Amino acid sequence: MRLYHQTAFTLIELVAVLVIVGILATTVFIRFTSNDADLQVAKNAVLAGLIFARETAMARSDGASTVTFVIATGGTEASIDVRVNDTSIDHIDQLYPLTLPSDVTITPADQQLLFTNLGETTQQTITLEDNGVSLVLNVSGVGYAY
Repeated sequence: MRLYHQTAFTLIELVAVLVIVGILATTVFIRFTSNDADLQVAKNAVLAGLIFARETAMARSDGASTVTFVIATGGTEASIDVRVNDTSIDHIDQLYPLTLPSDVTITPADQQLLFTNLGETTQQTITLEDNGVSLVLNVSGVGYAY
């Protein structure tokens, strides 16, 4: 009786390896071929600023303070600012005004969103663009940004 020694991979092993390689390749492709890293940084900064402005307005519920989220464009740079009574404020490690990456444009330019003590503001659409790739942020009337 002759014993056979297995010297090849089974079909299941090959399929499993191909699935794992495909998942890894997709992850690498998404991370390294997207040229919109600056766009993502800008998006995160704008969302964080909007959330911070809303929470600050709600924390100052006496209504005596006005909290404003400001989009400013000057020359080739765009910046965002969170102001209480027209004074920029600091948040933990984040100093406002915050300059966005140089190749990112933001529209509408030179816009202000005033937050009430209930966290409400005017409905707004903010568009970020970087090298032809655009990203839209929506601000609802109740102050949620997404």
